[in-house]
Amino acid sequence: MDVRQEFRSAAREQGVPVNDIERWVRLARPQTELVPKGDGLPVAGRFGGLAALPEGTEWPAGQCLVLTLDLAAIPSDGHDLDLPADGSLLFFVEPDFTPTECRVVHVPAGTPVTEHPNPGVPVFDPIALHARAGWSLPEREHEVPFDLRLDDEVEEAIGEVMWYLGDNDYEFSLGGYGAASTGGADNPILDAKDHLVLTTVWLDEGRVGDAFGETLLVVNFMIKHADLAGRAFDKIWLMTDFNG
Repeated sequence: MDVRQEFRSAAREQGVPVNDIERWVRLARPQTELVPKGDGLPVAGRFGGLAALPEGTEWPAGQCLVLTLDLAAIPSDGHDLDLPADGSLLFFVEPDFTPTECRVVHVPAGTPVTEHPNPGVPVFDPIALHARAGWSLPEREHEVPFDLRLDDEVEEAIGEVMWYLGDNDYEFSLGGYGAASTGGADNPILDAKDHLVLTTVWLDEGRVGDAFGETLLVVNFMIKHADLAGRAFDKIWLMTDFNG
């Protein structure tokens, strides 16, 4: 179900005023949801596997490859980010219960690459990921770059509705508002005027074994607006949470 319609229905049941419901729905941002079962959807990425990197680019020491994106295959309506039109993005993260180290490598289209051999860290079984365009809603007002001046009780009710909406049926996404889990971390966007979520990756034991501490871990790759515009992917940082 479209998250906007799901929110409308749940918010009405909680007694949120219709005008506030529609104001919140207008905050929806497009995101690309990446799923293993495509049903005809284009393959736009891959979980795990070995990294295909340009000559002279080393596999980031001590970090696992968790996601590769083919930017040319991402749906045109699947995000609102200032991304290159083609090429690939490779997302690496240290295998830790609370990872802080990461690296994102942009490989421009047409760049010769070589698949690196075993890098000395866990290499996860590769899974092709199919792209579909979806929508993302914030959980809190501070995730948007302006003041909505919502009544405190209304904002609290909206936050509860968003928290209890049905579970996503995807584990990887590009754009949107990102995600938190039950470990107590805040929503990843703390200052919407300054930074945004590039991608979100959910890592569970079924995919990664005990590499990340035998828990369900959500990893948000964060970047400043200016750094994204400048293609400074080396300045990405992490906001993570876990099922606690």
